[in-house]
Amino acid sequence: MVVAAGMELCSGGIFGMGESWADRLDLAFWLRDLGAREIPCNFLNPRPGTPLQAIPLLHPLEALRCVAVMRCINPEAVLRYAGGREVVLRDLQAYGMLAGANGLIVGNYLTTLGRSAEADLAMLADLGMPVATGPLTGSTGRTAPV
Repeated sequence: MVVAAGMELCSGGIFGMGESWADRLDLAFWLRDLGAREIPCNFLNPRPGTPLQAIPLLHPLEALRCVAVMRCINPEAVLRYAGGREVVLRDLQAYGMLAGANGLIVGNYLTTLGRSAEADLAMLADLGMPVATGPLTGSTGRTAPV
């Protein structure tokens, strides 16, 4: 309905909630078939007192595979590297940008703290990746990714 109304669809998921690879693939193809233009890729950061508090963190290399598979199935989408990346990927966050993420959610999230914008900008500079500095748009009229 969003696409039919002329809007661009932004929809994604949270990896590491106990899902199988079949579930991850279903999500990737479902988002592709829906025409999602922006896909936030979140990683479970188990919070005390929640039903998922005992789920172990996703292994960093498994998280990178999730990003890479999402990119392969959704080559035109903006993959927004999002919540949980600081906890799950730790020092490997830059590899997610190389695996296919081409956008970042910067700062704090709904219930947890994120990385500083300065740390993310330094990571992008180290990778030689451009950063959008304003409301830049491409031929589709959507905001350009980082």
